[in-house]
Amino acid sequence: MNCSEERRLQALLGAMLRELRRGANASAVAAERGAGGDASLYILLIMIFYGCLAGGLILAYTRSRKLESKHDPYHLYIERDWGRGGPGQVAEEGGPAEEQRPL
Repeated sequence: MNCSEERRLQALLGAMLRELRRGANASAVAAERGAGGDASLYILLIMIFYGCLAGGLILAYTRSRKLESKHDPYHLYIERDWGRGGPGQVAEEGGPAEEQRPL
């Protein structure tokens, strides 16, 4: 086909444009009716699920850190026995007795 004539070239380009528009419209309509809507819904649900899971783990971790208090017997043992010089060392003279130390 010789496209050197102006009218033939315009007709050819117009026909190609109509074909492209028809193909684009058909694929857009098929995507709306097809599984594209279900796939996006599935992805959204999975993202919400993992978001809630991560949020729950973060919340549980922060709450567990808050429950650890300074008055825990383990922390008191560490402070009392390991705080000044380590275990087995004699307490300083003139200091409060073992039973009278503030906790």
